[in-house]
Amino acid sequence: MSRVKKSLVYLLIVALFGIVYQNPFCCDAAYSQKTELKYVKQIGMKGVEKGQFTNPHSLAVDNLGNLFVGDTGNKRVQKFSPNGTFITSWGSEGNNSGQFMGLHDVAVDPEGKFVYTVELKNHRVQKFYSNGSFITKWGYNGTGGRDLMRAPHQIAINSFGNVYLSDSNGNQILKYYDNGTFIGTIGSEGTEPGKFNTPHGIAIDPNNNMYVTDMKNYRVQVFDSKDSFVRQWKSMGTGADQFSETVPGIAIDTNDRVYIVDKINSRVQMFDNTGNHLSSWGSDGKGPQQLHKPEDIAVSTEGDVYVTDTRNSRIQVLNVVE
Repeated sequence: MSRVKKSLVYLLIVALFGIVYQNPFCCDAAYSQKTELKYVKQIGMKGVEKGQFTNPHSLAVDNLGNLFVGDTGNKRVQKFSPNGTFITSWGSEGNNSGQFMGLHDVAVDPEGKFVYTVELKNHRVQKFYSNGSFITKWGYNGTGGRDLMRAPHQIAINSFGNVYLSDSNGNQILKYYDNGTFIGTIGSEGTEPGKFNTPHGIAIDPNNNMYVTDMKNYRVQVFDSKDSFVRQWKSMGTGADQFSETVPGIAIDTNDRVYIVDKINSRVQMFDNTGNHLSSWGSDGKGPQQLHKPEDIAVSTEGDVYVTDTRNSRIQVLNVVE
């Protein structure tokens, strides 16, 4: 075989290998340089009536596109249809089952059957059916050998039914079965890969990889389905691909794009799953396309991006344009 033919065969093998082999943590080359976030509409306004909010702190979207909002100031969870129409709500102030004090996060399991909440003041997780019917609850203080200083800020559930809590005070991730039985912890305080300094946002992709905003380490850390560290990206600052020390919310869409809320800078940033910056949206203010101290973010399977515009007491809806 001639040298030219050998070279052509080699190039063909390389090309075929590149088609067959796909690194699950590699950026998608199909992302356009023009990929950007665009404003669509807002849901709700400040108030106490159905469909209104008082400092909404968290949200989640189920597999049918229904939106669940942790309406923190009104001590309730509200449920909306994919088009933003109010469906139902549940909760009131208190410490009984189905009541809330310090409602900090809401999450939905991958099948859309159950809704979970985290309360900082009641120091517990509650589990509901998606219509708001109470199922069970459990406390997180004392788990993992730690005292009352546990302060989980967000919650996520993988397809195995494991429940993860980001403990900002303990600098760990707490792991439970969905009945509240404690499994163990991930990480400890530090700056090395796999360790944390004020972890806050937590999200799980369709392959059960876990993404955590490690706020005071100015980075995102990624763990695989066995809770092992995989990768990170970090950069402190206010640039397009940098993080402040307040990035409380994170979400992943079906195309493995990662969305992060930057609270201090009143913006949303979008990355591929290796940390390449794709787009940013938002500025501080009260206008229809502005944010003021946003806290959380979620993405539907249809690509709708929802942001809790917390201090403006509304939900902002965005889309990805390519």
